[in-house]
Amino acid sequence: MRFHPEVAGTATGLRYFKALRRKGATPRTATLWSSDGDVLARTAILPTRSQGWNSVTFSSPVRLVPGTRYVVSVHTRGKGIHVATPGWFDTGVVTANLRAPRRNGVTLKARKTTFPSVTAPRATNYWVDVRFLPGRGPIGSPTPTSTATPTPTPTPTNGPFPGPDNTGVPAGTALTTYTGPCTITSARTITAVDATGACDALVIQTTGVVIDKSLVPRVESTMGDGDTSVTITDSDVRAGRWSDGALWGYNISATRVDVTGGQHSFHCNDNCTLIDSWLHDQYNPDGQSYHNNAFISNGGTNMLVRHNTLHCTAILNSQDGGCTADVSLFGDFDPISHVQIDNNLLKANASSISYCAYGGYSPSKPFPIATYIEFTNNVFERGTNSRCGVYGPITAFQKGATGNVWTGNVWDKGGAVNP
Repeated sequence: MRFHPEVAGTATGLRYFKALRRKGATPRTATLWSSDGDVLARTAILPTRSQGWNSVTFSSPVRLVPGTRYVVSVHTRGKGIHVATPGWFDTGVVTANLRAPRRNGVTLKARKTTFPSVTAPRATNYWVDVRFLPGRGPIGSPTPTSTATPTPTPTPTNGPFPGPDNTGVPAGTALTTYTGPCTITSARTITAVDATGACDALVIQTTGVVIDKSLVPRVESTMGDGDTSVTITDSDVRAGRWSDGALWGYNISATRVDVTGGQHSFHCNDNCTLIDSWLHDQYNPDGQSYHNNAFISNGGTNMLVRHNTLHCTAILNSQDGGCTADVSLFGDFDPISHVQIDNNLLKANASSISYCAYGGYSPSKPFPIATYIEFTNNVFERGTNSRCGVYGPITAFQKGATGNVWTGNVWDKGGAVNP
């Protein structure tokens, strides 16, 4: 498939739709090409019997230049492995981040992996898709195409998901006691410290703050309009007895973090990125009616939540306190838009949460319509009642709203999840 990015970002891999459950019927290689046929990234595809969407990751992400054309392809040997849908690309496909031109499907018959330079007949879509991570600007669709119809019931191919062994401060890291300010007003990098004894919170009041390999209390970046920003990696966030987000505010990027405490693990306003992290064990005091969430936004835009374990753990109490969901999107204070929930594990809690995810649509809210909401390739844990939440896996997702996408979401034991 030919495509070009509209914004700067990286190609992290690709995904392909596999048609059959036949032994050995798996594409051999996945390749990212320049428009001239130079190999920019290539990875072998491991054999799989699973039907439907399968994802592969390049060994190193490849930086893509806006406006430059690229090609993604898989090399297959054998009949009936891939899906071909004539007429799909009679018109081009455009998202916030990517553009696929009209008649962009390409092919070539060859025994070896060769640059597919022949335009596919009849505007055919072969269902090979780039996995794209925007580097800046609005986060929209990671792919120029979304779903194949009709599709076989997919099976989960995600994981291993984040947990105690691959999030937080890396084993063997020696931490020193933090001696800096609790309210941070100038850009700085904080590395290998324990700040939980020195501060109740790290309050960010500037841009360019970096926290790495550290044990920290809650982190607040609550000034909008680009006035504050913080990046936190390979760290533990311990919010403790706190009645809002352990990570809270604007312009927050978190990667491989282990977050506990706080009413919500991550409360995003605008411009948030959460990758490869573990959110769990929120604060829910006895006798209070706290409503907990792993990830929540009460209005905002530009959010990427990719490959995390999201677990709202609180149990319903006598005051109706407990979990709302693993992921909650509500238009309370601003419209919800441009939110990508991709390749996460949503853990079950049949004792508290009504649904594992709320998709943004709510007629009773001041901003009832959510747009450009994408739930892609997530795994929902069935749990003890086989429904993830008390009533089901997902609610309040409006398929017909502008830019909304639902594709590749599955149960942990196999089978498609439908909103």
